[in-house]
Amino acid sequence: MRVVTSTLLVTFVLGAAASAQQPDQKPSVRCLVGLESIKRNATGLLTVQNGALLFKDKKGEAQVPVTNIDDIFVGSEVSQGHGTTGKILKTASMAAPYGSGRVMTLVLRTKFDVLTVAYHEPGGALHAAIFTLPKGLAQPLRDQMVQAGAHASPQPPPEAEQKEAKQ
Repeated sequence: MRVVTSTLLVTFVLGAAASAQQPDQKPSVRCLVGLESIKRNATGLLTVQNGALLFKDKKGEAQVPVTNIDDIFVGSEVSQGHGTTGKILKTASMAAPYGSGRVMTLVLRTKFDVLTVAYHEPGGALHAAIFTLPKGLAQPLRDQMVQAGAHASPQPPPEAEQKEAKQ
């Protein structure tokens, strides 16, 4: 029992340390694909400034004028990771007694938002950029882009509201 308790305590402490961010630090965003001057899976800052969606990483930046944005989609995903720490804990969870390893793998799951921006170039070519953001940050960013003049389809209601409407 002590082994299980200590294993869970270590898991929670490492999980909290891995996911904690400095309060003043802006959240990092990953650009999976879609911006011409940015490499795939680049990590940087995503902001709406001066009428443009701006992604800035260590090696450069890319801008998409909000007037060129045709649609914005927001979704959520779940991933199991946390880098090297996650790999170590995942391996340790296999050796944990009495099925306690299952709890450890639940702690390692991370929820994040996916933001997809469909846009066109001045010449008319269509593109889409896909970003992953920390949970809860995609919708406010979408709202900022819409307020700045981006076109966007109406968002479907959240799943909880859909379930209530069916009843």
